[in-house]
Amino acid sequence: MTSEPLRLLVWCLVAVTAVLLVLTSVTLVGQARERAAATSAEAGPVFERHGVRLRLPAPAEVLSARERLFYADLDGGTAAAVRGAALLVPGACPEVPGSSRGFVGVVRSGGTSATAHDLQVAAWSAGLGAAVGEHPQEVELPDARGRRTDLVAEVRIDGPCQPERVRASLLTLLADGRPATVVLVRDVGPSDALDEATAELLLATAAAGEAR
Repeated sequence: MTSEPLRLLVWCLVAVTAVLLVLTSVTLVGQARERAAATSAEAGPVFERHGVRLRLPAPAEVLSARERLFYADLDGGTAAAVRGAALLVPGACPEVPGSSRGFVGVVRSGGTSATAHDLQVAAWSAGLGAAVGEHPQEVELPDARGRRTDLVAEVRIDGPCQPERVRASLLTLLADGRPATVVLVRDVGPSDALDEATAELLLATAAAGEAR
């Protein structure tokens, strides 16, 4: 048993305490990276975890390194988790304390970059699938820094401020010679959510830095 702060990532909020509602939906990337390169969105703070540095969009809230966000699997266990993530557009749903339009974090895995990426894709796919009521589709996207897979799913569970679709982007790169996976989960549909250009710009800033 651990005393670390926990936030369960769910879309169905019945009988849940200490909930982080991550409102997410998806469109396929298409030309988003090219639009992101020309986007001058207001930049938030530099975010660094496990040797990977990112530039966050504003507004964002960086959680304590001890605080863990997680998705439960269908049996109630932990399917996927990340510590010390950053919430994107916090306070998005007035009905749900601690809500946001998404989050980004970095997860370490053992093994090679290929096996680490596959493990993270499987874990987050299982967690998202249990949360939204539909198994996500996997979309492989080219990235010179490593491997990127996006997970796409319709939300089949009702709840406050729910979107229609969800998207998670997983980018695995080497940091200090070890694989680290950037996990970005967000809403693309509602008017106050991250647009695709901003999401792609965030991912484009991911680079190996000094491990912390």
